[in-house]
Amino acid sequence: MRITNSQIVATMHGSMNRNAEELAKLMQQMSSGKRILVPSDDPIASVRVLRVQREEASLTQYRSNITNVSGSLSTQEVNLTSISDSMLQVRDLLLWAANGSNTSADLAAMAGELGSLEQTIASFINVRDEEGRYLFSGTLTDQPALTFDALSDSYLASGNDKHRQAAVANGVLVEENVTALEIFGGGMDMLNQLHALVTTLKSPTLVAGDPAVLQQIKDTLDQLDGSHSKLLGSVTQLGGRQNTLSLIADSNAEVSLVNQKIEGELSRLDYAGATIDLNNYQLSLQATQKTYLKIHELSLFGLL
Repeated sequence: MRITNSQIVATMHGSMNRNAEELAKLMQQMSSGKRILVPSDDPIASVRVLRVQREEASLTQYRSNITNVSGSLSTQEVNLTSISDSMLQVRDLLLWAANGSNTSADLAAMAGELGSLEQTIASFINVRDEEGRYLFSGTLTDQPALTFDALSDSYLASGNDKHRQAAVANGVLVEENVTALEIFGGGMDMLNQLHALVTTLKSPTLVAGDPAVLQQIKDTLDQLDGSHSKLLGSVTQLGGRQNTLSLIADSNAEVSLVNQKIEGELSRLDYAGATIDLNNYQLSLQATQKTYLKIHELSLFGLL
C-alpha cells in the first residue's frame, strides 16, 4: 500500500497535536497542583473526592453550629448564674425577715430590696441574645419567657418548655437551650409568691409578729429553695452540653484531617512524576516536529 505525503503530513500533525494537548494538560495540572482536572481524568477517584468534599461541607456546617450553640449556652449560663446570685440575696433577706425580731419598719425596708431583686430576676428571665431572641422562651424566641399581668397582679409564663436543637455531627443533635418553664414552673410560683410577699411587707397595716406573715415568708423561702435547686440543675446541664460540644468538635476535627488526607492522596499531583512526564512530552514533541520538518523538505527533486 502506497503512503502519500499528505497521509504522512496528517499523521505527523495528529501526533504533534496530541503531544501538545498532553503537554498543555500536564502544565495545567502542575500549575493547579491537582491531578484530576475533570471527572473523566479518573472517574472512580472523582466520585470519592466528591463524597469527601460533601462530608467536608457538612463538617463546616457542624463547626458553625457548634460555635453558635456554645456561645448561646455560655450566655445562658452567665444569665442563670446572675439569677442564682439574685435568688441567694433574696434568700438572705427572707432568713432575716423570718427571725421574728424585726419591726414593721424593718420589714418594709426589706420589701424595697426584695422588690428590686424581684424585678432583676424577671429581667434576667426575659434576657435576649444579640439577635433579639429570648433565651429562655423555649422555641417561642420571638416572645418573652414571662409577662406581668397588671389585672391579676401576677407573672404569667408566655414561652414554652420545648428545646431547640442543632446538628453538631452526623446524626447527633444537641439541645441548645433551657427554659424558664422547667426552672420556675408553669405558674411562675416562686416569682408570684415573692411578689405577693413584697406586697404584704409593704402594707401599712402590717403587723411584724403576725404568724400568717411569718408563714408566708417561710412558704416563699421554701419555694425559692426549690426553684434555686432546679436552676442549679439547669446550669449543670449547660456545662455538660459544653463538654459534649468540645468532644464532638475534637472528633469532627480529626475526621476533617482524615478527609483532607484522603482528598490529597486522590487528587494531589505527584510533582516528581509530572516533571518526568513533562520532559518526556517535550522531547516527544520536539522529535515529532523535527521529523515533520525533515519529511516536509523531501521532494522528487531532492532525490535526483
